[in-house]
Amino acid sequence: MMSLILSISTLIGFVLFLLFFFKANTGVIFLAACAGLVLLQSLDPVVVSAAGAVVPSEGEAYVKLLVVLLSMVFAAMMFRNSVKPSQFIMHAILAVVTGLMLWLVLPESTGLSWLIDVTREPIWQNLKDYETLVVSLGFSLSLLTVLMHKAHTHRKHAKN
Repeated sequence: MMSLILSISTLIGFVLFLLFFFKANTGVIFLAACAGLVLLQSLDPVVVSAAGAVVPSEGEAYVKLLVVLLSMVFAAMMFRNSVKPSQFIMHAILAVVTGLMLWLVLPESTGLSWLIDVTREPIWQNLKDYETLVVSLGFSLSLLTVLMHKAHTHRKHAKN
C-alpha cells in the first residue's frame, strides 16, 4: 500500500511541480507526455540498452521513464509563464489527471520494479479499467486549456 501512495504522489507531484515552478500550461504538458509515450514505443532497443548500460540494474527502464519525463520538462520550459493565477485551478485539475494517466500507463511502458509493484494492488487494477476514460478526460481538458490560452499579439502604435 505504501508503494501505491508513493508512486501516485510522485507522478502527480511531478506534474504539479511543473505547473507551479514553471507556471506552464498543463494542457501542453499532457500532450508532451503523450508524445513522450509515443516516442518511447518508437525508440530503437539498441539505443535504450546502450543508454541503460550506464545505470546499473534497471537502467533501460529508467531511460524509458526519462524519455517521458524529459519531454514534459522541455514542454514546461518552452511554455513557462503561460498560466494566469485565475487559471490555476483548471490547470491543477489537469495536472492531477495527467499524473493519474502516467500512473496507469508507465508501469507497462517502462517496466520499473517500483511501478510494477503497484500493478498488484486491487485499487490500481480497478482504475486500470477506466484508463481510456482518464486519457480521454485528460485529452479533452488539455485541448480546452490550450484553446483557452490567448496568443499574445503586438499592436502597432498609431502615429499621430
